[in-house]
Amino acid sequence: MNRFKKYIYSGILGIILLGGCVLRVPTPIPSSLPTAIPEPTTVSTPTVTLTPVPGLITLVVWVPDFLDPYKETGSTPVLTPHLDAFVKMHRDVQIQIVVKKAQGTGGLYHLLSTAYNVAPAILPDLIVLNRTDLHAAIRSGLVQPLEASTSENTYFETDFYAFTDLEVPVDNESFLNDAQLGIPLLTRADQMIYRKNVSATPPLTWTDVITGRYSLLFPALPVDGLADDALLAAYLSTGGVVVDIDGNPVLDRASLEILYHFFADMIEAQLLNVERALELSDAQSCWALYQQGSGRLSPIPAGQYWRGPLPYDRPSWMPTPDGRPIAIAHTWYVVLVATDPVRQEPASQLAYWLTAPEQMAELTLGTDYLPTRSSALQLWSLLPEDVEFLEQFLRGAVSGLPGSVNEPVRRALQAGFSALLKGDVETPEDAATYALSQLP
Repeated sequence: MNRFKKYIYSGILGIILLGGCVLRVPTPIPSSLPTAIPEPTTVSTPTVTLTPVPGLITLVVWVPDFLDPYKETGSTPVLTPHLDAFVKMHRDVQIQIVVKKAQGTGGLYHLLSTAYNVAPAILPDLIVLNRTDLHAAIRSGLVQPLEASTSENTYFETDFYAFTDLEVPVDNESFLNDAQLGIPLLTRADQMIYRKNVSATPPLTWTDVITGRYSLLFPALPVDGLADDALLAAYLSTGGVVVDIDGNPVLDRASLEILYHFFADMIEAQLLNVERALELSDAQSCWALYQQGSGRLSPIPAGQYWRGPLPYDRPSWMPTPDGRPIAIAHTWYVVLVATDPVRQEPASQLAYWLTAPEQMAELTLGTDYLPTRSSALQLWSLLPEDVEFLEQFLRGAVSGLPGSVNEPVRRALQAGFSALLKGDVETPEDAATYALSQLP
């Protein structure tokens, strides 16, 4: 079976309406996927059709494009060695990997929800979903509880970080009880980087930043006008709330005033270049400018820092009023879709295998993501002080905002910040008032 060995990988990237297809598969054969709106007609997209092998179960796994096993990185593709090891231990199983957009139209959840009723034959046995999409899938009854009696079941070692807790929606609790509906696989978060020639200790508090004269790169022109994770994390560090008892989006005036006062002080101290900040969209753009020599403190995608730490720079987290760590974690989970008990057991075994410490450690080192469990982090080849930093950082991380409040909260938070930077308001108090006026 040459390239396929005991497992077979096929990839589909992009799909339906907006993108076309980018394929890394041998000898494509047409098949059909449902359109965005269930209709009798379908959109044909290429994939690889597996030839059934007597006695073998073919597990189909849908993954986001950042886990594409065909991605040409110059090193061993992500996922490949772990799937290879799994099929060697389970000789009655072969694996088909299907790569899809991470989110949006033609993305993982969109296609799962569309196909569930109109084309169940193309559904995967396992799927990797982000937290927001997993909540939606749970509410829609699209996922199944993982089998908990497998030999690979290491989930209940309880060393997963607190931000990975799913917090299943209340209306599902009576039906799902304590069922395991997804295992955290990896997470993305932004941290800070600082030039250690300024100080031997990281600037963890707002006071440290100002007294240490740390010029700050900060994203003030986020995509779609929604506050970047750095600004949201800074707001949460003041004790600010984002949702009220009825589940509605809310911001706290006192916390907003504290937050905007910090940035006003940074501007007055000439440690925040407003014109430059209004050209930066996210941590990635800040990091690109930092590498050119600008600024002494900058956000950076955490996974990028730890894949190749720089000799003259050190890690920090978003400075907070009291120095305690804060970050927004965007977590992806391995989720069971298969309803056939015969397929559920090996699919659950694969889910637990991929999220075991050894596999998770290698997988995250091969991407720009971080482990979701402490035992995997311990397997990274880092200095003890770096492991301790990451432990504190990940223990202080919080999950992203609920989908129902994420956009309105981020938009209002950014509106007040932008008004302050552009001089559209005179004081931090006015900026807070303006932010509150933007909530629905």
